[in-house]
Amino acid sequence: MDITISVDLIQLSFESKPDIFLDLISVPFIIFLIFLLLVTFSINIFYSKLNLTFKKRYKGLALAGLSILLFFIMEQKKHGVFKRRMPYIAICEGTKYFNKEPLQYASIQQNLKTNNKVNIVFVLGESVRAKNMQLNGYQRETNPLLSKRTDVSSIKNLYTPNTYTAKSVPQILTSQSINDSFNKDIYSIYAVLNKANYNTIWMGNQTPEISYRDLIQQNKEIKLIDVEHSVLSYNKKLDGELLNIFKNRYKKDQTNFYTIHMIGSHWWYESRYPKEFQKFKPIIKTKYLPSNTKVEMINSYDNTIVYLDYFLNNIISFLEKKDDNTILIYLSDHGEILGEDGKWLHAQDHEASKNPACLIWYSKTFKEKYKDKINNLKMNIKGEVTTDFLYHSVLDIIDVQSFKYNTNKSIFGVNP
Repeated sequence: MDITISVDLIQLSFESKPDIFLDLISVPFIIFLIFLLLVTFSINIFYSKLNLTFKKRYKGLALAGLSILLFFIMEQKKHGVFKRRMPYIAICEGTKYFNKEPLQYASIQQNLKTNNKVNIVFVLGESVRAKNMQLNGYQRETNPLLSKRTDVSSIKNLYTPNTYTAKSVPQILTSQSINDSFNKDIYSIYAVLNKANYNTIWMGNQTPEISYRDLIQQNKEIKLIDVEHSVLSYNKKLDGELLNIFKNRYKKDQTNFYTIHMIGSHWWYESRYPKEFQKFKPIIKTKYLPSNTKVEMINSYDNTIVYLDYFLNNIISFLEKKDDNTILIYLSDHGEILGEDGKWLHAQDHEASKNPACLIWYSKTFKEKYKDKINNLKMNIKGEVTTDFLYHSVLDIIDVQSFKYNTNKSIFGVNP
């Protein structure tokens, strides 16, 4: 997987849920680790018994020369293969992590008023990259339902530098920019909405992580599914179980902000969709990545996108029947690497994981009321957008008064 030690990897290791790690563990992987330990031990034994014919004082020089030669040969072959794995890297990056100050959320004292009353449904996806969406020109039919719609707008050129959930979600759900440090005072989108007399409702299929647990707690209502499953079990609940939970909690009054947090397309892909959505074959057979072919990996991943298509279309169809003043925003927390440059999954510094999928749907009532916003949306999504957009776009939609936000970052605003 070509993973190197970084402050992000350390945060991921300390703060991710145990079941996420177990999805990467397999029998071949354990055998591989044991094999490496045996090889290392054997080399140690062999070296201790080795009796070179030349003088002892030359042994160190010979070993040092050989090591330096090997270092430069391998670095030429693959840049950073040794430098990024030196012991001091782990020490330096570990120091950065443990010295990092926790997120500080600024409080809002005054009650806020809004000019617009809109029901907002925010679907927070997981590990879905824009490139594999049929809506964005992908040649496979990964969006057979959504692609038939004329009322769905996809943001193709969306960027985030945050390639794993623990870092991306706090940035998406707050006023923090992708260019800001993570220890300054920031406003939570839920704190603003609560003060604007909105009902904030969180429905999730992921166990909350340390980095965004406080954000979830700011919601007025919280419903988590699959919190009692064993971390040793791969039989996890599917996102589809969130559909009825959402429908039962949907209210016709137009001051609700629903967050639906999916497990989405996170590895292990085969536990993310039901078998009837197994459209592309052959699929992956083992959690040990090197034992799967690239075709199998992409097939299984694309099947999760087909299931996402069904999931979002189901919600949109439900909202259409209500005919309320409603908008749905789907945004994945980050993308996914599918074999580019020999890398897989995410939480690595690669462009494939920095382009998450995003789409917008709005009701007929919303379209009639806010024609200017729709026109601005169609213009703005043609260019490059960052995940900064969500916080500012939501506040722009409801037109919060006497509270500062950046309309230039809103996809519904008139941007320069």
